[in-house]
Amino acid sequence: MPFHRQRRRRNWDEESPKKGQQINVDFDDDRWIIDVNLHNIIVKISRSRSPMDSLQGLLYSANNATDGSEVQGEQSYLINFAVLQRINIAQLRVKLIRQAIDLRFKARQPAGWTDTLQLYSKSYPDQNPPEFSRNCLTNSSLTAQALKDYEYMEKCHLLPDDPFYVSGERHSDRKLLQHLIGDRGDHIVKRVVSKGVWEKGAADPDSSARYNTRPENYRRSWIKGFWERIGVATLSGAFLITPMWLMVLHNTLYTGLVSTTGFVTLFGLMAAAFLRNPTEVMSCTAAYAAVLVVFVGLTTDSPQA
Repeated sequence: MPFHRQRRRRNWDEESPKKGQQINVDFDDDRWIIDVNLHNIIVKISRSRSPMDSLQGLLYSANNATDGSEVQGEQSYLINFAVLQRINIAQLRVKLIRQAIDLRFKARQPAGWTDTLQLYSKSYPDQNPPEFSRNCLTNSSLTAQALKDYEYMEKCHLLPDDPFYVSGERHSDRKLLQHLIGDRGDHIVKRVVSKGVWEKGAADPDSSARYNTRPENYRRSWIKGFWERIGVATLSGAFLITPMWLMVLHNTLYTGLVSTTGFVTLFGLMAAAFLRNPTEVMSCTAAYAAVLVVFVGLTTDSPQA
């Protein structure tokens, strides 16, 4: 999304810029950092549509000569606190940039630029000389803390109940957001689809009180991890059993070579997609290839002399 300089502020009720559309910002005002991230703070969220909902949408569009967009599930809002932290980090960075430019082009050095530099440099202590790091240890590090907080927020995104999201998926939060946002929600254009459980109502009076308890979080986390482990076990078993069945049922050298090459290539691509360490990708791919090569040698008939 490109943007160009213009000396004015954006109003809170302007529509979200579409893809490829320019956004007008004022670089003389730090408000531009908020403007760039403005429409990611609060987005609309809707319940994921079931196959039955999709069928009803098709029937509706057929009867009313529309694309079915009018048939929408229940909607609410999603507030992302991590975006606020990203704005905070960007503002700290812009502050240091301004001081660096003033130091280079102005006759008088900006006040407090050394403190700002120490605060920002403290974000990367392993890259600093030992004596500089020791001097920084006595100072509070706002930038480092902001980066650590944002990294922690990113990790919490993997939890079953992200504490840095306020989502309308939960019935109590949905009612709260509707009350606080009110008619201003009409100005929110960006939409996402719910990926979690959409609470239809507060049938159990104690459901909200139990929602964040440790046993409940542990249970939901264990169930999610269990199904993930089941999926990994099924996929890994398929990668071993499928080529072996092919080699046994069609016991030729050509089948063994082609199936081994194809499955090792596919396995390597999946390992590269899910693993971050190149050494781990190479190790697991080599181990998988070794298993198939050994099986090919044991099952393939050697050519007659």
